[in-house]
Amino acid sequence: MKAGRIMALVCAGIAAASTAHAQADANAQWRVAETTFFDLIQNGYSIVAVTSVAARSTGLPEDTYILQKNNSVFRCIETRAAETSATRASSPLRCAELVKPYRD
Repeated sequence: MKAGRIMALVCAGIAAASTAHAQADANAQWRVAETTFFDLIQNGYSIVAVTSVAARSTGLPEDTYILQKNNSVFRCIETRAAETSATRASSPLRCAELVKPYRD
């Protein structure tokens, strides 16, 4: 599958996906990954897309990074806390791997 085609599918999936990261649904297209954003970059994954939106649940800024290496795709989500004059806090990035949904 060509990179452009994968990106079109991933972007469509991001637009349709809710901001809830952990999916209990057996048909979920994203499986929570134990790997970190750092590890993905170190293992040759490249950032191919970034989106920034306000999270639906909190209204805080949220960045989604899409990483790809060949036919393997991950998304990592970072939610930033409100900025203060002294510090800028953010939560750890949560990563998930694009998988084929389970079908009966």
